Amino acid sequence: MEQEGPVTLVVRHRARADRRAEFEEWLRGITREALQCAGMLGCNVVRPSDPSKGDYLVFLRFDTFKNLEAWEESETRRRWLARLDPLTQQAPTREKHSGMEVWFTPPSGLPQPARHKMVVVTLLALYPLIVVVQLTLAPVVADWPFLVRTFVSAALLVCLMTYLAMPLATRLFSRWLYTPAG
Repeated sequence: MEQEGPVTLVVRHRARADRRAEFEEWLRGITREALQCAGMLGCNVVRPSDPSKGDYLVFLRFDTFKNLEAWEESETRRRWLARLDPLTQQAPTREKHSGMEVWFTPPSGLPQPARHKMVVVTLLALYPLIVVVQLTLAPVVADWPFLVRTFVSAALLVCLMTYLAMPLATRLFSRWLYTPAG
């Protein structure tokens, strides 16, 4: 995967039920270490809704593919991974993404949702944010130059979409998103 710009690594772990507390401790530790890496833009963990089953999804965002590779090849990461095997039911799965499709990573064994479903969920997440930003931010920045106003609005919307709206929307609509048509 050669590319410019941000890249997200999605790692899926299935923790052993009897080692869940140890897995959570391991996850906090490796996440803390990853956040210290050059180019790290952030990390999100989506825990299973039912702790007795289901996968943990870990989203690691880097500014470049090169910085992601540096993390993946680091000695620090190797040390943490050496401790993982007894805490999980199977080897982790990993996917690299460079766009919004990262929020639509299907649960294990299910296909990617249909594109029209991704569009609908993205629209349902984005539209209310645009309305709220326009109602609250527009009066404050009304006297700012057009390009600055637009940049500030876009930056705020991207942050809200990435850290709040899309994780919530994909969780709320997961049953519909990942149900095969038929």
